[in-house]
Amino acid sequence: MWENQTAQQNEQLMPPGAELKAAVTPPITPREKQAPNYLLRVQLALCAALVVLALAAKHLDLAFYEPCRNAYGQAMGEGVTLSGQEELIKFASKALDDVQQTARQVMAGAEAAFGQEQAAPELTGAGGLQPALWPKAPEGCSTKSYLPDFELAQPVTGYNLTSEYGWRRHPLTKKSDFHTGADLAVAQGTPIHPAAEGIVLKTGLDPSYGNNVLVLHTDGVATRYCHMQYVFVRQGEPVQLDTVLGTVGQTGVATGPHLHFELLHDDVRYDPAKALGLE
Repeated sequence: MWENQTAQQNEQLMPPGAELKAAVTPPITPREKQAPNYLLRVQLALCAALVVLALAAKHLDLAFYEPCRNAYGQAMGEGVTLSGQEELIKFASKALDDVQQTARQVMAGAEAAFGQEQAAPELTGAGGLQPALWPKAPEGCSTKSYLPDFELAQPVTGYNLTSEYGWRRHPLTKKSDFHTGADLAVAQGTPIHPAAEGIVLKTGLDPSYGNNVLVLHTDGVATRYCHMQYVFVRQGEPVQLDTVLGTVGQTGVATGPHLHFELLHDDVRYDPAKALGLE
């Protein structure tokens, strides 16, 4: 009797529809701590990296942006969905593979074009520097060798080749530097002879080259002799192989007595190694 009265009182207190809500509502239990979903985090990081790469490629107008954009559009047209984890991983992996393949093709093309225009020098000089792709030579210089129609004689004797032509790490600044000639280390005061007969085009004192002499030969070929201790010739003077241009010194920017020798053709500097027989 008392149980029936209590049930009737509860029914009167409960609002309409409360019985159905109570029936479908699961019991409240303490929330269990879920383990972090590392796979999802990796997927999100991969997608974010692809988005950043795409934006950077578009902003920098890189060659592989357009192929990647076309591949993405084709994938979307084929019905790739990003709702499922498997589809997301599949699409992200495919996109990453496409980016890597396109990047390799672009780099291969750049290396091929680079090899045709300017070959990367070998790492044989003192303090050499060897990046993956060498930058272009400065204006007025070429990374190629040049052989004049006439033979060049050795300007000094008893020397050691201490720094070759081309990109290197500067011995003083320790920064990447393009060396415009070949350094022939020899005792100070050693006589310097012209590499071929010609006319003294210019003599002077330069903050970097120090005392230097520029000799003009035939066919637009010229040779420069730098860091000299003394200069014995003057502008306009004809010189022969036995003429003494001056003596070896260390004027200008130099770490010791040596001859900095340059080979020019039509006002462009070239690697003098082959012409002087330094290889």
